[in-house]
Amino acid sequence: MVVHESYSGELEILRQRGIADSALSAARREAEKIGISAAEYLVKRAIVSEAAIYSALAEHCGVPFVPEMGFRPQSVNSIPLGLGSLDNGPLLVGVSATSPHYVIAPAYSQFTQVRAHLQKFPDLAGQIRISTPSAIRHASTVMNAPSGDLESRFPEFSAKVRFSRTQFVTFAVAFLAFLVGLLMPKAVLFYGLSSLFSMACVLTGLARWQSARATEDDSLDLVLPVALTSPLIRWPAYTVLVPLYREARIVPELVEGLRRLDYPTSRLEIKFLLEKEDKETREAFAGHLDPHMHVVVVPDGFPRTKPRALAYGLELAQGEFITIFDAEDQPQPDQLKKAALFFSLGPKELACLQARLAIDNFDESFFSRQYALEYACLFDQLIPWFHQLSWPFPLGGTSNHFRRSILDSVGGWDKYNVTEDADLGIRLARFGYICGVLPSTTYEEAPLQWRAWLSQRARWYKGWLQTLCVHLRDPGRTCQEIGLTRLMAISSMIGGSFVMMALHPFVVLACLGYVSGLLPWPSSHGFAGELYLALCTCGALFGYIGAAFATLRAGRRRGYRPNFSDIALLPVYWLFTSLAFYRAVWEFAVKPFEWNKTEHGLSRQRVKSGKGKTNWSG
Repeated sequence: MVVHESYSGELEILRQRGIADSALSAARREAEKIGISAAEYLVKRAIVSEAAIYSALAEHCGVPFVPEMGFRPQSVNSIPLGLGSLDNGPLLVGVSATSPHYVIAPAYSQFTQVRAHLQKFPDLAGQIRISTPSAIRHASTVMNAPSGDLESRFPEFSAKVRFSRTQFVTFAVAFLAFLVGLLMPKAVLFYGLSSLFSMACVLTGLARWQSARATEDDSLDLVLPVALTSPLIRWPAYTVLVPLYREARIVPELVEGLRRLDYPTSRLEIKFLLEKEDKETREAFAGHLDPHMHVVVVPDGFPRTKPRALAYGLELAQGEFITIFDAEDQPQPDQLKKAALFFSLGPKELACLQARLAIDNFDESFFSRQYALEYACLFDQLIPWFHQLSWPFPLGGTSNHFRRSILDSVGGWDKYNVTEDADLGIRLARFGYICGVLPSTTYEEAPLQWRAWLSQRARWYKGWLQTLCVHLRDPGRTCQEIGLTRLMAISSMIGGSFVMMALHPFVVLACLGYVSGLLPWPSSHGFAGELYLALCTCGALFGYIGAAFATLRAGRRRGYRPNFSDIALLPVYWLFTSLAFYRAVWEFAVKPFEWNKTEHGLSRQRVKSGKGKTNWSG
């Protein structure tokens, strides 16, 4: 017959769970020597887990145990309603018809007192749940606001941590290899970089050429059947989220544009998401709002980004479908109806529909012209082509329509990613969902000046860097989830663009040097060398030809009527994108979560049009 040593409290519960007597008696003995409780000793020496100890305490006290991520605090303006410390509680987690409910995680030294108190006041015991200090800390700091959903549920998809350990080592090795490469003979370095640039150009040129050919018969806009204009149709509930920051100037035009949406207002809610400090924009809405429009003030918090604001709007949203519009957006009036129709006809895995984005101040500056042509290539060619091939694609930052239930299931937006749209498009694919293209257009305002363009573009590239790092933390897992071909496609789309932007300035400088005679022509080392240089040059030219072909096709379809100078100046525009890329790399290193604000409402062309759409838009 085995005789067990006598224990009290949570240690007896642990013994009943199979923890060895020898471990428990040793813990009690050693704990007395250093002046701590046996429970604390067991956890500190990793004999049992923190959750095991606190669940044993809960069982001993006769109250429920709730694990980490098993509860969420009640909060006001993102401040959790707690009566004690962020480690121990009490933390208010719910209120029933008769009483509030709290979660506590008492210090090890208080176990006996807590049990005695709960036995003395049984009504209080009915309101108490026990958890661990780490669980309360996590709930108070991460789960206390809707913007923490992704970080809490799927931390591996959050850009809060820039690199995994493997990625850090890989980047360190690559950087050392680059430094060693600089010491190599100039010919070796020249041929190596030429090969890399040429391959990137060939891949990009092929993609641009094929996307233009494959989508030339696509309809840019679909006309809804007359039957769908009937007032007897009960359309699904829809929520429009409009994140704003310091946009007082554009509020009247924005509200008027959204007021033109052809959707029953009884089934529509529009929420303008404003930062707490932005009083000027909030005051600008006075007298402009219809009954189905509401201003939501987002509490202060870090980081101050668009996806963080969207998370607050999502929590308050009542719609079955969600869409996002930016401050300068002018969507076509029937866009919501088209999206609702496509969702009803599509498979249940259809998570998002990306509307086409087009620029309506094309002819105001060099940057607005190039920006408009770039948008036409992306939203009228490249993204639809990726969709045709069932490849994942980065979403645009606006006019993406979501099925609410799916958006919730994947954790919503990542508040740390400054291009939350690009990240979400890939994450949806990793969860097994699909995105489609909506034949409807939203018109936007392009930046007019260099500074505004550079700031916005650097933020985009920084977000793409974040997105690549997140989804390549575990390439094997990503490949398993979306397939090798799809992983290579999206990696080539983003990574190939980065290679070209990184090397383009050096290629331009080298060419200018050779033509001007300031640099000697590279040694070809005979026929093989000449052939190699010819192939590299042809590869680079093919990339330019593919881009020029796609730009002409896309611009003409949108009615922009691109001219010779627009095409000839593409390499000059790419120099600016290279500068934006290098700024993005710097910001990624020193301020990864800073949101570069783009000012809107500066276009004179939009004001003159009066509709958010110019006559030549097509």
